[in-house]
Amino acid sequence: MIEFKMDGTIITANQNFLDAMGYRLDEIQGKHHQMFAPPDLRGSDAYKAFWASLNRGEFQAAEYKRIGKGGREVWIQASYNPILDGAGRPVKVIKFATDITEKKIRNMEDAGKISAIGRAQAVIEFNLDGTIITANENFLTTVGYRLEEIQGKHHSMFVAPSERDSAAYREFWAKLGRGEFEAAEYKRFGKGGKEVWILASYNPILDDAGKPFKVVKFASDVTADKLTAANYAGQIEAIGKSQAVIEFSMDGHVLTANANFLGALGYSLAEIKGKHHSLFMPPDQREGEAYRAFWANLNRGEFQSGEYERVGKGGKQIWIQASYNPIRDLNGKPCKVVKYASDTTAQVLARMRSEKVRGMMESVAAGAEELNASVRDFGSDVEIQGHGADRGRAGGVRRSAGAASVGGGGVDEQHRAVDRRHHRPDQPAGAQRHHRIGARR
Repeated sequence: MIEFKMDGTIITANQNFLDAMGYRLDEIQGKHHQMFAPPDLRGSDAYKAFWASLNRGEFQAAEYKRIGKGGREVWIQASYNPILDGAGRPVKVIKFATDITEKKIRNMEDAGKISAIGRAQAVIEFNLDGTIITANENFLTTVGYRLEEIQGKHHSMFVAPSERDSAAYREFWAKLGRGEFEAAEYKRFGKGGKEVWILASYNPILDDAGKPFKVVKFASDVTADKLTAANYAGQIEAIGKSQAVIEFSMDGHVLTANANFLGALGYSLAEIKGKHHSLFMPPDQREGEAYRAFWANLNRGEFQSGEYERVGKGGKQIWIQASYNPIRDLNGKPCKVVKYASDTTAQVLARMRSEKVRGMMESVAAGAEELNASVRDFGSDVEIQGHGADRGRAGGVRRSAGAASVGGGGVDEQHRAVDRRHHRPDQPAGAQRHHRIGARR
């Protein structure tokens, strides 16, 4: 409390006022009220009018900004009360004030935050019955309306017809009426039936008694993100229908797997969840340097793909064409691995059989070529022997002719001699006969 003369000079002040402003009484007594006014207010017409009103005996009450010792800003909730004499003339002014600096600063911070939110988000206010009080430009842009087109209308204008009369919608507004906060992702409809998805919070505002008196909704338009997410989800779902999919933690433990993967390997999810990927590896590869390098690469965020041999339930051999894809968190750090795979066991086994048959055929072809070479060598030897036999026959004929000219009595003996000369046991029988015939001739 502080008392002033009608010209504004200070008469006295209590300790609460002095503490609020940071002065001692002797530092302010006899000085003018303007010492507490902001410099830009002191000589203004508004300040002169303020004191003129008090001098007419008119009560003044409001929230005021004042300046304490050292230029410190002080906010007060105050009333200036002219005190009248017996003739009804003002003789002094008593001011009752409450220091609301902390509350004011907090309120200004809140107002600043709300203003910042209003610049970044769509904001709309409702009465507790759901009728629209006002909305900011962001909200109007999002739904495609002007303010006058929605002001005074009910929130249900933004809701799907099937939802408007539902028990869930009635309960939604009943909860807000009880002061209960609501936040979620909502499907709403803008002007012309345009579908809009928003991430929003509905905030009941309470009065001093703690009773809700309106609802403020803060929203962000997430339609584009929602459509993108739906597109990705559709693609992932399609992949999941056609391929085997399994997820691992970065240390290789199974997080989950789809039905295609489980069917290919022959396991149930309960049998593999929490187990290490090495469960599916051939035993001779589990402790190898290549397998350790494989997981080290994935932990560095490096994509891995290829054709892999794996082991299913009961030791069944499985071949897959797969990609191992490190998934990164918001900081770009790999947080899990998703593997997409196709079961290529039938194709790989068919290819292996084909390669085996081709190898056998190549071996047979090589053997046949070797055999042909041997036959050619053998034929050359026979031809050489045949030429030698022909030379022998010619000589025998000449000798027989000479003997015949001497006398016919020795012909038969010479024939037998020729036969003996040309009978060679290392030649085929046909060659022997040929030689004998030639000798006789």
